[in-house]
Amino acid sequence: MNFTQFPQIDFVALRNELKPETPALFGNMIAQQMIEHLYTVYNFALVDEPIKVLTEPDKIEKVKKLFLWSPGGFKQNVSNNFTKTLSFDTIFENMETAINNYESKHILVSDLLLNKIVENKTHPIFGLLDNKEWIQFFTKHTWHHFNQFGLVK
Repeated sequence: MNFTQFPQIDFVALRNELKPETPALFGNMIAQQMIEHLYTVYNFALVDEPIKVLTEPDKIEKVKKLFLWSPGGFKQNVSNNFTKTLSFDTIFENMETAINNYESKHILVSDLLLNKIVENKTHPIFGLLDNKEWIQFFTKHTWHHFNQFGLVK
């Protein structure tokens, strides 16, 4: 996957390859939790409410360089102040509904990014991100979790 391109997801293939019983290669999430996590994280680029930044202001640029702009994907099994606050309770009744909702939100966010509408929205680790940084984050984040379930290599 190209880390400078917002993920182009084949949702038919995703539905065929990812099953509720697909085991994670690392981490503790089940498949539906992973899809719902991706769905939920898109909200950072959509909401207008303030989001608390957990990284100290003087360390934001260093954190962006080390994680957001580093070559390759996010490291496996990383825990930080943000991941410790996440709930992985499922919100949809089944995997099919979760993927359908994820697909809808993915299309919405893709369109906003393509039209450069996602500016000055806050990420809880990386702080205020511009459109290019959001594309980078969502690409690496999606690849990380798809890799977690063996969907990309």
